[in-house]
Amino acid sequence: MSRIYDNKPLSALPVDSVSWKEKWSQERYQNGLGVLIECCLKSRSRHLIADTEGTKTRYVALHLSVRRAHKRRFDSKGVEIEPNFGETEKVRTGYLNSSYKTVAKGQDDAISQCELERLIQPPELLKVTERHRQPGCITLWISEVDLQGTEMEINNTVRIRTKGDGPFVESITRLDAETTATTVCNYSGGEQVGSTWTDKIMAVKAAAATDEKTVSVSNKPGEGAADDEWDD
Repeated sequence: MSRIYDNKPLSALPVDSVSWKEKWSQERYQNGLGVLIECCLKSRSRHLIADTEGTKTRYVALHLSVRRAHKRRFDSKGVEIEPNFGETEKVRTGYLNSSYKTVAKGQDDAISQCELERLIQPPELLKVTERHRQPGCITLWISEVDLQGTEMEINNTVRIRTKGDGPFVESITRLDAETTATTVCNYSGGEQVGSTWTDKIMAVKAAAATDEKTVSVSNKPGEGAADDEWDD
């Protein structure tokens, strides 16, 4: 990840210093599976936590307008899998994809903003950032060091994974406005959501046919010769 890109350098933001009344431990706020949030960056602020042992930790608070949020899901081996984005899905029933039916997909993993706020915003941490937060926004934390690598401008749409059920960021992905709804990918392979094995097989066949056509054309006599060589 990288510094947040804006017209004002991040270093120009004032730093709020907080005296923590015990040893600071970010891990205490990282229990649970975490959440996947699609949101818009509205503002940010800088904070320094100084604990009773003299340790100082610098964070940037991201103040975000939520578009949608889902619980993160993992399989039995601990590998992250795609959340259930809806309670139903369309299944092909007709010959050559001529018809579909809607079937139950299981419990929707979506959570409301109220549920999200209760889940990831401990009151003691919210007090630290509350005066910087815009109305209707949530606040997530990320260390200044971890920001190195990702550039974001104010009002960019991003997808964020949290470290457990708390406000600390595990990863940030910047989304293009035109592809926000279509670039959600299957966690196991990277294909767009809804891709089937039939789609994959047909794509492989199409690629193979293209390769065969390319080979046959390149084997024609005189292929690759310049125009003036044919004049002799």
